[in-house]
Amino acid sequence: MAPLTGPEWLQRIAALLLAALVVPAIMSVSAFLGDTPIREGEPSPRTVFAPEGVQIADPEATEREQRAAEESVEPVLVDDEEARSDFVQDVRDVFSRVETARQAGPDDEAPPEEEQVESLAERTDLLDERGLAALVDLNDEQLAEARSDAVDIAQQLARQEIEEGEVDQVVADQLRGELAVRSFPGEVGEVAVAPLIEEAARPTVRVDEQATAQARQEAASEVDEVVRAFVGGGSIVEAGEPVDEIQMEALQRLGLEGAEPWQWVLRALAVSFVTGAAVAFYLRAYRRKVWASSRKLLLFAVLVTLFAALAETVALFAPDPTSGWLYVLPAGAIAMLATILFDPPVGVLSTIPMAVLVAFSMPQEPGVLVFTILASLASVPLVSRLSARGDLRKAAWQSTLVYILLAVVLAATFGGPIEIAALAGLLNGVATAVIVNGSLPFLESLFGVLTATSLLDLQDRNHPLLRELEQKALGSYNHSIMVSTMVERACRRIGADSLLGSVAALYHDIGKVRRPYFFVENQFGIANPHDELPPEASAEIIQAHVDDGIEMARSSRLPAEVVEGIASHHGTTRVDYFYRQAVNARGREEVDEGAFRYPGRKPASKEMAVLMLADCCEGASRAAALADRNLTRDDLEGIVRGLVTDRVEDGQLDEANLTFRELAIVQDTFVETLVGVYHPRIAYPKLDGDPPTPAGASHGSTGGTPAEERDAGDADAGPESPGVEATRDPRATNAPEPAADPPRAAANGQSVGARDGDPVRVSDEDATDSEQDTDRGRG
Repeated sequence: MAPLTGPEWLQRIAALLLAALVVPAIMSVSAFLGDTPIREGEPSPRTVFAPEGVQIADPEATEREQRAAEESVEPVLVDDEEARSDFVQDVRDVFSRVETARQAGPDDEAPPEEEQVESLAERTDLLDERGLAALVDLNDEQLAEARSDAVDIAQQLARQEIEEGEVDQVVADQLRGELAVRSFPGEVGEVAVAPLIEEAARPTVRVDEQATAQARQEAASEVDEVVRAFVGGGSIVEAGEPVDEIQMEALQRLGLEGAEPWQWVLRALAVSFVTGAAVAFYLRAYRRKVWASSRKLLLFAVLVTLFAALAETVALFAPDPTSGWLYVLPAGAIAMLATILFDPPVGVLSTIPMAVLVAFSMPQEPGVLVFTILASLASVPLVSRLSARGDLRKAAWQSTLVYILLAVVLAATFGGPIEIAALAGLLNGVATAVIVNGSLPFLESLFGVLTATSLLDLQDRNHPLLRELEQKALGSYNHSIMVSTMVERACRRIGADSLLGSVAALYHDIGKVRRPYFFVENQFGIANPHDELPPEASAEIIQAHVDDGIEMARSSRLPAEVVEGIASHHGTTRVDYFYRQAVNARGREEVDEGAFRYPGRKPASKEMAVLMLADCCEGASRAAALADRNLTRDDLEGIVRGLVTDRVEDGQLDEANLTFRELAIVQDTFVETLVGVYHPRIAYPKLDGDPPTPAGASHGSTGGTPAEERDAGDADAGPESPGVEATRDPRATNAPEPAADPPRAAANGQSVGARDGDPVRVSDEDATDSEQDTDRGRG
């Protein structure tokens, strides 16, 4: 990191003061606005420590212990003779009904078995029809034996002490043994006797309520009184913890129900220090550009301070902490501002100090803490990729829906009126939109931060500088539009800032409006003024468009990042045409090469490097297209690859932090874009009476009228000398050119664009910059 200047030191000191003093002061406002009494049943506004030990009787705890003692006493049981008798009698009654049902009628014949079963089923519910049928099917002797055994089993069970809840288990165990040793005919034991015993069985002992109550009362009376002890130096109540009766009595006995506000201040200072240290560590380790910028550090501190003020205001003026109005806290606005002014990771980072501030200011509201975290995190992706002016409005209503949903869900989870929470979420969305749209221009201007919204404004073709470029240097304007498209697509592919690259490309040649006719793309039907100038003077004029552009950009208050694109789009490359002209005239030893090199700096970012490459590739490709209208994809790949290789070997990209993989992606993207522009065109069919095609027309000409030529996308390129290199400037769409330089070999040794024996070569020298390709009108 470069040494800090005086203003930068002041900015860092201001950021430190905000984080270390202003934020804690805001967090402590509520402690100094008056007494904040601690009330029983309400969350404590602060943590209170006991200066000395104290013991307070705890009636509720004592009562709990007494209830536990009472519950430990087993119920007093007594025999239930009536239940035992009824158990055995129910078994006897079923067998008696079976015997009665099978007795003969007036005609001395027993009823059919089906009628007996139906009659029995109507008179007893202790046995189902299958069991009754099994008993009816027995003869008299078998029925008598089954009855005797069943009654015997019932009597044995009735003599046992069977408690409530144990009937099924005791009966099942008894029946398992009895059925094994007794011999019942067929399935009578399983389908008749066992179900009958199970249904007739009941508890044979009952609880003596009076004796049990007396025993439990005696157990409760033996419990000692429970006291709660608060040791000296320990906490009586924690911040945010509801104050119960015992804690309140301890506070009152020690006179601590109104704590000293300075305790709150010290805690705020400690929290601010720890949080600030964590944020600083992250920025220094993972966001070095932010850490290196004093203005950006101050801006981040301002955002945190703004949220601290918002949180304290909401905490102070909310009518009731549990009413749901706390969900109006616009945490998402700060996260959005941090994302737009910095980047998405910093937007996520802003959630940490905001969550800490909410936890400190509203310790009794976990729902608001969760809302702050989730609303902030949800807001970051909504504004992380602004690419159109409507995106910010879209983010506003999307965030409003998110805030309403979060507020409703959290109110239902943590308690609170759902209707008020939904209204608070709606107001939160409105407040977020107002804060973001209202403060963003001010913060951008005050801290000199370039954001997507600023770039979108600069992308407007009605900007005064772009209008002036269009009116005074139309060829340069059209070139800038094409370069902007190439840069935007390539930056998007490699993950660079495509919006910044696109805007920088739009303005990179604005300096040409000072001397538009010294650049061949703007020489429409006029003589080339370079014909009357020596090479050094021409080179100086061509080079001056960079300094002129920087001056115009600064006068128009363009962002520094855009000015950087103007300053570095030629790097330190050479104005090659005029250099070669001087060498041919006087010899290499007599020519100062430094006078023909741009004095500007090399690209220092990926976006500016892509701009440099797009500038030269677009110029060379259009020059080749004007010389040979049937360029193939291979031709364009050769041009782009050769120019990129030249820039790399010349060291122009040494400071741009571009990887070879990214460079390959940029080349592929350029080729795709250029192929889309310089694709082969189909000739128009001629009509009767059309004039013949002029001799020497280019291959691939439409063969139509001049108007048809333009409609087909082939501009009137003007005459070219036979055998001339295809180095005509791609932006000279209508101007005739002076004779070009003799042919040169391509930088990569590859001839491109040759058709029918006509040697067409494009070298990286031809596109050293997009204004100097073939004649003295290109610097």
